[in-house]
Amino acid sequence: MVKKEREFVHLKRQLELQNKKLQHIFKIGRASVAILSSEKPEKLNSVLQEIIDEATEVLNSEVGSILLFEPKSDIMTIRVAKGLDEDIIKKTRLKTGERISGWVAKHKEAILVKDIEEDTRFSPRSLERYYTKSLISAPIMIDRHVLGVININNKGNRQVFDEEDLDLLGAVAAQAALIISNVNLYKELQRLYMNTVEALAEAIDARDHYTKSHSEHVTEYTVAIANEMGLPQKKIEIIERASKLHDIGKIGIHDYILNKPGKLTKDEWEEVKTHSLKGARILEPLAFLDGVIGTVKQHHERYDGTGYPDKIKGDKIRIEARIMAAADAFDAMITERPYAAAKTQEEAIEELKKESGKQFDPKVVKAFLKVLEKRGK
Repeated sequence: MVKKEREFVHLKRQLELQNKKLQHIFKIGRASVAILSSEKPEKLNSVLQEIIDEATEVLNSEVGSILLFEPKSDIMTIRVAKGLDEDIIKKTRLKTGERISGWVAKHKEAILVKDIEEDTRFSPRSLERYYTKSLISAPIMIDRHVLGVININNKGNRQVFDEEDLDLLGAVAAQAALIISNVNLYKELQRLYMNTVEALAEAIDARDHYTKSHSEHVTEYTVAIANEMGLPQKKIEIIERASKLHDIGKIGIHDYILNKPGKLTKDEWEEVKTHSLKGARILEPLAFLDGVIGTVKQHHERYDGTGYPDKIKGDKIRIEARIMAAADAFDAMITERPYAAAKTQEEAIEELKKESGKQFDPKVVKAFLKVLEKRGK
C-alpha cells in the first residue's frame, strides 16, 4: 500500500511537471501568434526575450541566451539573454564551429553537455558564468537552414540537464525559428512593397516636368527641419517615408488637371484636394507604414483649421504633417508651375513668415528658417 502511494505521489509530481512545461510552451506559442499577427517586426526582440525568460523558468535555470546570425554573415551575436553580464552580451561574436554554440550551428544538432570542464568545445574563459557543469544548446533552424542557437545553463540546485530538458529546448527552438523566419519574410515583403510604392511615387513626379524631383526636395527639407526641432528618430523615419510618398494620391487625379496652364475651376480644385485622402487610402493596406499614412493624409491640413481633408487644427495635426506642410509649400513656391511663376527664395521665406500661425505651425516655421539660414538660403 505504501509503495502504491509513493508511486501515486511520484506520478502526480510528474504530471504536474509536464503540465507546467506545457503551460510555458503554450505561453511561448501565444507570443509567437502575437508577433506574427501584429505586423510589427520591431517587436521581435521583446518576443525573443519572453521566450528566453520562459525557457529558463520552465527548465529551472539561471542563464540563457539566443544567438542569431547577422545578415549575410557567418557571425552569431547574442540577441537576447537572461543572467548574462551586459559586457559579455556586447562582446560575444562567434563564427560557425567556434565553441559549443558554433558547434551546434555547424552540425545542426542539439547537444546536452553534462560536464563543461571535460568538453573540449567549451571555452574556459567563460567558466565564471557557469556555476554547474551542465548545459543544453539547440539550433534555431527552418528547413535545415540555421538562423541561430538557443543556450540554457546553470540549472537550479546544481542539477544536471537530462534528455527531457533537451527535448523541451528543441520545441522552444522550433517556435523561435518560426517567429524569426516569418519576421524575416515580413521584412523582405516590406522592402519590396516600399520599393514598388516609392517607384510609383517617383513616376508620379515624373509625369509633370514642373514637379520633377519635388518629393526628393520635400524629403530633404522635412528631415532637416525634424532634426532641427530635435524630433526622435522614429518620427524622423516616419517623416522621411511620408515625404517620399506624400503625393502618391495624385495618381488618381487627371493629367489635364495637374498640367492645366490656367486657373482651376471649383470642381477641378475639389478633385485636386482629394489627393491626400487618396494617397492615404492607397497606403492603407500597408499596415507597417503606421504613422506614414496619417502624415500623408494630413499634409494639407492648416494650422488654423481651414485645410483639408478634415479641417483639424493646431497640435491635433501630426507634427510630421505640420513639418511637411511647410516644406511642401516652400518647394512649390520656388518651382515654376503651369499656373504660377516661381517665387524667389526670399519671397518664399516672406510667405512662410506671413503664414506662420495661419497655414503653418510657428515652431515649424522657426526651425525651417534656421535650416535655410544654415544652408545659406
